[in-house]
Amino acid sequence: MSRRLVEFDYLLKNAKGEVLDSSKEGGGEPMRYVEGSNQIIPGLESRMKTLKKGDKKEITVPAVEAYGTREDKLVIEVPLDQFPANQKVTVGLEVEIEISQNYFHPFTVTQVNKSHATLDGNHELAGEDLFFSVEVKEAREATKEEIAESETVHEHVHGENCNHSH
Repeated sequence: MSRRLVEFDYLLKNAKGEVLDSSKEGGGEPMRYVEGSNQIIPGLESRMKTLKKGDKKEITVPAVEAYGTREDKLVIEVPLDQFPANQKVTVGLEVEIEISQNYFHPFTVTQVNKSHATLDGNHELAGEDLFFSVEVKEAREATKEEIAESETVHEHVHGENCNHSH
């Protein structure tokens, strides 16, 4: 089965109609991915399979096919003395916590009091239905090089710092 390389511009909104992200923001480039490489959220990729160059479409991706539902077990209280002594613990601080041996998960500090910090390991868009306006700029068979590159980039992107815009 051949895999396509797809380039598209997008505008992403939440259920309230607020703009969350856009490929055109700050003179940005179109998003590109190779089908089947897990470079974009599954619910968006599955809904773009039939689109061709020049197509424009409004696509709704339910939370469960985007960043999942919010999980209460990923909200934890951590005593401040568990942080490194030189670490200033403030709301918005991102930390990696070892969940199981050699598996680290990103958490964001959402609250700080005198003795504890509240950390949330849910993706910032967990529980949100996402509304995309897409315009396909390119859709063609991917080269072997593009497929190989998409698989190495995927490892890097998800392994270190998963960016919500893909």
